[in-house]
Amino acid sequence: MSRILIIDDDEMFLSALNNILQNEGYTITSTADGPHGIELYRIQRPDLVLLDVGLPTMNGIEVLKRIKHIDPNARVIVVTGYASEEWAKRALQNGAAAFFEKTLDVNRFSETVKSILSSKGYSTKRSIERS
Repeated sequence: MSRILIIDDDEMFLSALNNILQNEGYTITSTADGPHGIELYRIQRPDLVLLDVGLPTMNGIEVLKRIKHIDPNARVIVVTGYASEEWAKRALQNGAAAFFEKTLDVNRFSETVKSILSSKGYSTKRSIERS
């Protein structure tokens, strides 16, 4: 089954994501720290990264850039509670496959995860998902 790395410092949201994704059969690794997330990506090469923008030690856009530098084909979904058109634009311009607000529609989110994971290579799907 696919491996997903979650980089998010919101414990309640992280727990909810873990439950949703583990129930769908995915293997989850998580961290609340951007630099640690980059290192985990480098070592584990997960199939998908779920990345928060508002991390305490390094913002998610910088983490996204560094992951994409390691692997230009990395599949990353940016998930944030600080959604704005500017953040969405920055995330997508830097290679995110999708952008979700944390008040996400679980079904739409699950379908997006499945779609990105089922694609061969990097998904060029560019979307902003809002509930």
